[in-house]
Amino acid sequence: MNRFLTFKQKLILTYMVFIVLPMSVLGLGAYGLYSDAMEKKVSDFAQQVAVSTASNIEMYIRELEQFTLMPYYGRDFQDTLTDDRGADPLLSIEVKETIEKNFSFWQSQRGSVENISYFSKPGVGQERIYSLGYLPPDLEVGKLPWFETFSGSDEIVAYLSLHQPASTDLIQNTPPPKVFSLIRKIYKSSTILITSGFFQVDFTLEDIERIMSRVNREKNGSFLLIDREGQIVYSGDPVNEQLLAHIAGLPSDGQGRQIVSMGNQKNIVVHHPVGKMGWTVVGYVPVSQIVSGIMQVRNSMILIGVVCIVLALIVSTGISYQITKPIYKLISLIKRVETEDFQIQYDNPPRNEIGQLIRSFIRMSRRLDETIRNLYQAEIVRQESELQALKSQINPHFLFNTLETIKMKAEIDEADATVDMITALGKLVKTSLHAGNDFNTFREEREYLNNYFYIQDNRYASRFDMTIDVEEELMEWYIPKLLIQPLVENAFYHGLEMKQGKGKLSVAIGREESHVKVVVTDHGLGMSPERLLRLRQSLDDGKQRLSQDEKSIGLANVFARIGLYFGSPYTMHIDSRPGEGTEIVLLLPPIKSESEVNIYVSRHNRG
Repeated sequence: MNRFLTFKQKLILTYMVFIVLPMSVLGLGAYGLYSDAMEKKVSDFAQQVAVSTASNIEMYIRELEQFTLMPYYGRDFQDTLTDDRGADPLLSIEVKETIEKNFSFWQSQRGSVENISYFSKPGVGQERIYSLGYLPPDLEVGKLPWFETFSGSDEIVAYLSLHQPASTDLIQNTPPPKVFSLIRKIYKSSTILITSGFFQVDFTLEDIERIMSRVNREKNGSFLLIDREGQIVYSGDPVNEQLLAHIAGLPSDGQGRQIVSMGNQKNIVVHHPVGKMGWTVVGYVPVSQIVSGIMQVRNSMILIGVVCIVLALIVSTGISYQITKPIYKLISLIKRVETEDFQIQYDNPPRNEIGQLIRSFIRMSRRLDETIRNLYQAEIVRQESELQALKSQINPHFLFNTLETIKMKAEIDEADATVDMITALGKLVKTSLHAGNDFNTFREEREYLNNYFYIQDNRYASRFDMTIDVEEELMEWYIPKLLIQPLVENAFYHGLEMKQGKGKLSVAIGREESHVKVVVTDHGLGMSPERLLRLRQSLDDGKQRLSQDEKSIGLANVFARIGLYFGSPYTMHIDSRPGEGTEIVLLLPPIKSESEVNIYVSRHNRG
C-alpha cells in the first residue's frame, strides 16, 4: 500500500538529507582510511609473528640436530654401533640389547622422541638394524625413500617432513601418529671418510604444537605449518580448502604477504620459511577481524553521527512545526467532529488561506451540531413513547393471569392462602405501577420474582420447582424494571403448563467477564427448530414489537427494551429443544450506581 509523505515529513526529510549526507560521506571516508591503516599495521604485525615463529622452530630444529649427535658422545658406543664384523650370535644379541638400552635412555631425555633407529650402510660389512620399535622383517635400507638421495650426497643430516613411521609398537591397536625425522650419517671412530650407517630419530609434533599454540592463543587469526609438498604439518583450526590451495602455491624459500579472497571474506596471508626442514610458517588474518578490532572508533563515529542526526531532527522538527501547526490543528478539529464532538474552536487562527479554511469549518460544524440536536430530540421523544407503550403491555397481561389464579384458588381454598396470594399480588402491582423509576436493583428484582413464584406455586399446587440464584456481588446493581418476569411468565404458560409431570424453572444471575448474564431455563415442552428459527428472525427484524399475539408479547417486550436502553452488544439469545425445554440468556451491562442508571435512561440526550 502506497504511503504519501506529509508536508511536515517532507520538510524534515529535506533538512536531514542536507545535513546527514555530507556527514555520512566524511565519516565513511575517514573510517575507510583508518581501516586501511589498521589493515597494514595488522599485516606488519602478522609478518613479524611469522618471522618470530619460524625462528623459534629453527632453534628447535638445531636442538634436535644436537640430539642426533648422541652416538658420538661415547667412543666405545660409537665403535660398538659401527662394528661391521661378524660376531657370535649370542654376542650379537648382547650388543643389540646394549644399543637399544642406550636408545631407550636417550628417548627418555626428550619427550617428543617417538623412535630411534640405526641402519648400517648396505654393502659395508654385516647388515645391522637396531630400533626401539618393531620394523618389518623384509625392510631393506636401500629402498627407504631418503636413502638414495642422502647416501650419495655430501650432507651430514637429512630432514624428513611429516610421514608415517616405518616402525610400530607390537601392542598398539591404532595407527601410530605421524612423525618428522632427522637422519645423521654415522662414521667410524677411526675415520670420518667412510659412512658406516645412518642414525634416524623420529619426533612427534608435541613441541611444534607447543610453539604454534602460543602463537594462536590470541585467536585474532591463525598460523599453520606446511611443507614443500603443501602438506599441513600443524594447524590449530580447520583450514579452508580455497586457502589451502593458495598456500600450496607459495614459494617455500621466500617470505611475503598477500590478500586472498575466499567467497565474500578477505584474508591477509603472510608466510616465512623454516630453514633446513623445508617448512613454511603461514599466517592468515580475516579482514573482518581487523575491522572488529576498530569497533571503538566505528562506534564513536556512529555515536557522533547519531547525535548530529538527533540535533538535526530536533531543529528541522521545530521549523516544520511552526509551518505546519495550523494544518495539523485543522486535522485535529476534523477528527473531533468525526467523534461527534461539534463544540470546537480555534483561538486566533492565522490570517491566511489556512486560517480562512479553519473559520469556515468551525461555522459549518456548529450548524451541523444544531441540526443533529433537533433530530435527536425528535427521536428521543418517539423512542420514549414507544418504550412506555411496551412497558404498559406487560402489566395488564400479567395482572389478568394473576387474577384468574386468585379466582380459582379462592373457589377451592377459603383459607389464609388466599390472603397471602392477594398480598403478593399487591406487591407485584405496586412495583409494576410505581412511576418515575425505570430501574430496580437485583435485590428488588429477586423479591419481585419470589412473590411471582409464590403466586404461581399456589396456583399450580407445587407442581413446579422454581429457583432464583443471584450472585451476592450483584445485589445492589441495577436492571431495568420487569425485565426478567415476562421471560418467567412465558416459560410457565408456553413451556411448563402443558407438560405432564413435575416441571422445573430456574433463574440464574451472575457476572461473566464484562457483562451481567441472566439465564432463564425451563424443562418444559421446548420448541421445534422451525418455530425457534421463525422466532429469532422475527425478533431480529423487529416484527415482534408490533405483534399482539399473547405468546410473543413477553419476549418481544424484553428484546425491544434491551435494544432501546443499551443497544449493541447487549441482547437476548434463545435456545430450545423439543421435549427438553428452553433457555433464554440476557447479556446486560454492569450498572453499579444511580448515576450510571441516569446515563442509560437519557443515553440519547446531549448536553
